[in-house]
Parts: sequence; structure tokens; C-alpha cells
Amino acid sequence: MNTVMTYNPETVLSVFDDWDKLVDNFFVNSNSLRGVSPLVDIRETKDEYFLEAELPGLSDKDVDIKVQDRVLTIASLNDNKEAKSAEVRWLVRERRSFSFRRSFTLPRNADVDNINATFKDGLLTITMPKSPEAKERVISINRA
Repeated sequence: MNTVMTYNPETVLSVFDDWDKLVDNFFVNSNSLRGVSPLVDIRETKDEYFLEAELPGLSDKDVDIKVQDRVLTIASLNDNKEAKSAEVRWLVRERRSFSFRRSFTLPRNADVDNINATFKDGLLTITMPKSPEAKERVISINRA
């Protein structure tokens, strides 16, 4: 069964996002199952875009979100001070502290002035409304 995928340059995020993820994962320690980039889902409705990132073990205070020139960046520096302490002797240590930085090129019709973010149960949800001028409108035909 063949799947047909359509490409819409107005709504598709930059192809370089996938390239960046591939390059990042290439240099990750092979023992890591996930690497250092959070898993992200991006979806669209008629009025908004939604970006959801899995960030288990982090809180809203651990994450920075910035937007500049239509580029949305999510970053975190999770500096586990306990892990560096000389007083701690690890018996088993499988979880690691990590830092990450992911950037996404936003579609032209994203209203960057009204982006909102929520963080609940390790899931960061960023809501990006579409610009009012970018929404579909019906144009009536005037009779001459």
C-alpha cells in the first residue's frame, strides 16, 4: 500500500529541522535510546498550529522558549548538581542529565505575537494561532 504525502510550503516546517535532528542523533552516545532531543509532534487545525514536546523529568522552569525571525527555539540546560557531588556514590545510574536545543522555522501565517505555552505532566504544548489575515474568507461577487 502506497501512502501519498502532500507538501504545502505554507504549513510544513523547514526540512532542515529533520536534518538537524539526524545530525544531532548521529553524534549521540549509542547507548542512549532517545538521544538528547525531545520527541516532538506538530499538528494543525483550521485556526492554530500545535507543537508538543515530551520532556519527562523536566519542569516549566527548566525550559526556555524563544521566537525570533519566525524561528521558534526550545532549549534546556538540565544541570544535575547532585550527579557532580563528591558526596554521592551511585550504585546504579541509568538516567542522565542532558541539555538540548531544537529550532523550528514557523510558517508565514503563524501569529508569533500570540504564541502560548503550557507544561503539564512532562508534556510541553506550544499553541501558535494563525494570523487573522491568513485565514480563509469568502469574497462576495458584486453585481454590476
